[in-house]
Amino acid sequence: RKKIDSIDKNIVRLLANRFELAKQIGIYKKKNKINIIDKKRELQVMSNIRKNSDKMNKQFLVDIFKNIMDYSKKLQK
Repeated sequence: RKKIDSIDKNIVRLLANRFELAKQIGIYKKKNKINIIDKKRELQVMSNIRKNSDKMNKQFLVDIFKNIMDYSKKLQK
């Protein structure tokens, strides 16, 4: 349980870092009048997830990252 708690803490920390970067990217996009939605980038992220999910359920990870990207887009708005 302690190892799982430690991993969960790391996941939360990494998500916080990712979302902070998403906020900064949102600021950059607004200043430079760049659309928040970037389908090409989203496809690239999903492709990377699929490639890096050898032993895990790929659809499960895709679903998780879809939620992460959706929340990131909300932060950018």
